[in-house]
Amino acid sequence: MRRAHPQGRDAFAVRLAALLAPLLAALLALSASPGYAQTPDSLSLGQALDRARAARPQVTVAAAAVERARGARRVAGVIPNPSAQLERDDLAPTNKLTVVQSFAWLPRRGADLAAGRALVERAAADSAQLIADLARDVRLAFYAALAGEERLRLAAEQVALADSLIRLAERRVSAGDISELERDQVAQEASRARLASSRAREEARVARTNLARAVAWESGPSGAAPRPAGALADGLDTATTAESPAAVAAEARALAELPALRAALADSAAAAARLRAARLAQIPIPSLLAGREWGGDTSRRSNATFGFALPIPLLSQGREAVAEARGAAVEGAARAAETRLALAAQLSGARVRLEETAARARFARDSLVPEARRIRVGAVRLYEAGRTGVLPVFDALRAEREVDQTLVGELVAFQRARADLTALLGRWQ
Repeated sequence: MRRAHPQGRDAFAVRLAALLAPLLAALLALSASPGYAQTPDSLSLGQALDRARAARPQVTVAAAAVERARGARRVAGVIPNPSAQLERDDLAPTNKLTVVQSFAWLPRRGADLAAGRALVERAAADSAQLIADLARDVRLAFYAALAGEERLRLAAEQVALADSLIRLAERRVSAGDISELERDQVAQEASRARLASSRAREEARVARTNLARAVAWESGPSGAAPRPAGALADGLDTATTAESPAAVAAEARALAELPALRAALADSAAAAARLRAARLAQIPIPSLLAGREWGGDTSRRSNATFGFALPIPLLSQGREAVAEARGAAVEGAARAAETRLALAAQLSGARVRLEETAARARFARDSLVPEARRIRVGAVRLYEAGRTGVLPVFDALRAEREVDQTLVGELVAFQRARADLTALLGRWQ
């Protein structure tokens, strides 16, 4: 039997330690970080949305706005109460009671109710948009916190790689392959990596604080802000093409359902209903009068009276109110048409941004990052073998760091585009 050479076993152990050192150093860096001394509660995106909907006061504001609009609609349909007048004279008949009921509201009642219904529709659209904006706020905070966690993880990997490079440089100095100056350059690169790790830790902690604010998180069992549990690339591989027939048809259907367009159309409908009410208010509708006279002469019976009062359009015929309402109706219709054009462009642009950000994120994930990893591994291997200097290793490390940050930035841009499109559609999920 052939026995393994002791030098071969030592070389294998050294390489195994070099492979495991980055992972162990990353775990130690994360456990030793000040922001992670306590284990915070994890929070998925679904849990964050549910918590925000249950705890954020903005939801109460949305519901109250709809309730107020419904109350205004009931006010518009209220029939005015009759008025009663009681008189007492010294001469007979000494007592007189008159009841007057106005019917001026009757012609315009339908138009007033239509305006009230339009106000309720406007409030419902505003409420849906308010809730959708709340969901967008939660999504952005959630994925920003995930991005902070990812940047911190990448920074810890860079620190671990720099530390392993220092150990490699120490061995080469001991062997006389490189100078102490080159070892000091490697140490300086490790110090820069630690500085970047501190900056990433700060950003991650601030992002988690913003997430806690977005979901109205007061304090968890650990007393720390919640940590997001999810993937920054959620939905990346299922993003559809904005120019596909299905996406175009969905965009046409979604345009009519946008809360912003529903609100503009409701404003236009309310203005048109007010114009009809102003025109109908020009019709002179009489008020009915009924009364009774008694007292003063017991030989006579009480006297019943009945009649009507007709308004005389002498000083104003209501044309001023009609002119004002007509201008408001024309303005409302024009604003609704302009809003439709703007929202169509905004919806199309949001879908294009979603498609392009998804394409960039997939390219960075599938092409740039693996290539940067391969170049860095090759540079370190050549440096370990003494076939190259340390500068190519520095270049590879920095290029990998830039590519990693590019990937995180593109994923955040993709999630922002998703959140913007979902909020524009007025959807919670």
